[in-house]
Amino acid sequence: MRATEWLNQPISVEFEGAILGDRRRSDRLKWLAEKVMTSPGVGFPQAVDTPSELEGVYRFLRNEQVAAAEVLEPHLLATAERVRSEGVCIVAHDTTEVTLGGSSRREGLGATSGGGQGFLAHVALAVLPGEDRLPLGVLGLHQHVRTKYKGGRRGRAADRRKDPERESLRWPAMLDAVHSRCPDSQLVHVMDREADIFEVLAKAQELGSRYVIRSARDRGTEEVGVCLRAALSELEPQLSRTISVSSRPRSSRAHAAKEHPPRNARSAEVGVAGRRLTVVRPRNCKHSTAAIELNVVRVWELAPIEGEPPIEWVLLTTEPIDTTAELATVVDYYRSRWVIEEFFKALKQGCSLEKRQLESYQALSNALAVFLPIAWRLLLMRSLARVAPEQPATTILTEPQLLVVKFKLRLPAVPRTIGDALLAVARLGGHLRNNGMPGWQTLGKGYQKVLDYEVGFLAALACARSDQS
Repeated sequence: MRATEWLNQPISVEFEGAILGDRRRSDRLKWLAEKVMTSPGVGFPQAVDTPSELEGVYRFLRNEQVAAAEVLEPHLLATAERVRSEGVCIVAHDTTEVTLGGSSRREGLGATSGGGQGFLAHVALAVLPGEDRLPLGVLGLHQHVRTKYKGGRRGRAADRRKDPERESLRWPAMLDAVHSRCPDSQLVHVMDREADIFEVLAKAQELGSRYVIRSARDRGTEEVGVCLRAALSELEPQLSRTISVSSRPRSSRAHAAKEHPPRNARSAEVGVAGRRLTVVRPRNCKHSTAAIELNVVRVWELAPIEGEPPIEWVLLTTEPIDTTAELATVVDYYRSRWVIEEFFKALKQGCSLEKRQLESYQALSNALAVFLPIAWRLLLMRSLARVAPEQPATTILTEPQLLVVKFKLRLPAVPRTIGDALLAVARLGGHLRNNGMPGWQTLGKGYQKVLDYEVGFLAALACARSDQS
């Protein structure tokens, strides 16, 4: 499996060839990546060995001659190469708020929800389709700093559309960027409701890009007097299947709580049906494309549970829907989108991005570029534990680390497989075996304990050897 080969490579490979204007900066980048990969969840002071090394880290990150795009470029190229070696690949697009704590203002940051400060990171993540859904890496990054928190849809839609710097343009811009990087690859772009804007559909048509986009609004169609939702409402299920629904806590933001109400984890039986439609350009949109023909798939819960928000997805797609197998494929493509949500958890919880004590957007932006490939590695590691648990444990831990785990947990033998090793690390972090897949914070705590114990283990081993000589 190629994924184990990627894990066994040093993380510095993902930064090889970075052009930062000075060879010493490029070397510093690779050194920094190796340092934080060994303990991604701890602060920089704990990740390095000396005060001079720590000062070197801060100096590198805040250096105005170092740009996040240049730091990340080698990883984007490596991801594109991994994509080219595969067949069809999913590209999951999504945006996350990077929110920093503290009362003091940090240079260059903007407003975020809840009155915080930070910036937006819009990411395109390549993922293999199918049940494995292994991540291949990042294909694009767009960062945006808000001058003020918009807090909702203020002002007329026609006025918002005239703004050349409006946030929604990041979606078609990322389509363009990924297409330029992988023009000949078989990509299916998967996006959630925020991407349901006419400019995205038009850009995809212009590029010949494939997509599955969850609809957020009731669009007009070429059928006089018939809107999108009405055209789907009379469809009978062509396919039924059971899907797993993850739990979702209540959001503290009123708008988010309305759009994404809280729910419990459960299984749901859904019906699936589709048809072909032509959606027309909104009246307040000035795009040159007047109409777009596409397939629309409705996914709805057949027997909703009282007290739980029912499943209702309307998916806009270029993919064929002539057979039940093709309908199922569209649904599975959309369900692959959750991988990027796990990726953001790896970035924020596994790499503690939002806890970094960096005082400027420049430094935080560069830190983000360093941690994106590391978050991909962490996600790949946990994904392998799920889909290939019998792979050798040495894929994710060294021999000394496996010995440390054995002794600390009083195991009869060292863990031999990835699955056993990951659960052992999670146990050190406080995870209980019956609680399912361990979370990022638990894994981070456990892995940090492994590293701490390993230092003592290697020191004791060195002393024993010196006594024998």
